[in-house]
Amino acid sequence: MKIACIDVGGTTIKSAVVNVENPKDINGYSLGTFSFVPTEAAKGFEKIRANIHASIASLVQKHGCERIAVSTAGTVDWDSGKVTYATDALPGFTGYDFCRDVRDTFSLPSTVINDATAAAVAEHYYGNPEGRDVVLTLGTGLGSALVKPGILDKGCVEDLHLGHIILHEDGFLCKCGKRGCAEQYVSASALKRDSGQNDITRVFTDAKFAKAKADFFDNMRRVVEVAIDKYAPDDVVIGGGVVEIKKLWWNDFVAQCGERAQKALRPAKLANKAGVLGAAYSAMCGKFGNQ
Repeated sequence: MKIACIDVGGTTIKSAVVNVENPKDINGYSLGTFSFVPTEAAKGFEKIRANIHASIASLVQKHGCERIAVSTAGTVDWDSGKVTYATDALPGFTGYDFCRDVRDTFSLPSTVINDATAAAVAEHYYGNPEGRDVVLTLGTGLGSALVKPGILDKGCVEDLHLGHIILHEDGFLCKCGKRGCAEQYVSASALKRDSGQNDITRVFTDAKFAKAKADFFDNMRRVVEVAIDKYAPDDVVIGGGVVEIKKLWWNDFVAQCGERAQKALRPAKLANKAGVLGAAYSAMCGKFGNQ
């Protein structure tokens, strides 16, 4: 089976055809294509929606896909695929009946889940299906999700919202409206802001950005400690675009963490492709109410 998969973030919309041989074995899921286009969120909801539809249409028309699977930023109701809350990173998304829109537009079975949840599902079933995993995704913001062993339903997954715990009182204004949220300090966007560099590889390789790197590590360590203390996971998996360059920073970061964190931490194995693979796996194996 071919599934048209998209991963909607505040900066880019990733799209892929996922070929499925054995639905219950994520190792049998392979990417036929993988590409991305800008989300163009600054142009508003209708432009984002048009870009989403164009990405899906291209996959369905070119590859004859039989299902659609979406992962997206924002809080998503597991049973309905409706976005119940989104920050201004995706304007107009709060209340968007995403799954119904896609299903009605393309007349194909469709599922929509949160992007951090999708990444967590992929990393969990690919890496440690018998474990209890917290996955942090570092991109435009900071996503987080918990996946537990068992049937893949709303009791197995949880969107943790760790990106919006307060790390610094009266800190940077977040798009959620609060100040000092973790994602304002632990994300690719935060690294770019604090270093003044769009190329974040320089933050980890150039000594003149030592303070930006040290602050980033300290804030990420604090988020990891909250995740461990609150959710007692077997693993804390860090994914998202920043992990694509983990060879530049991973060992230095882990060395600054406590013993519990050092034992739990591991980099995402699927990196930026976790969102589309997790969406596909959830579409095939997840138990939903009305999706």
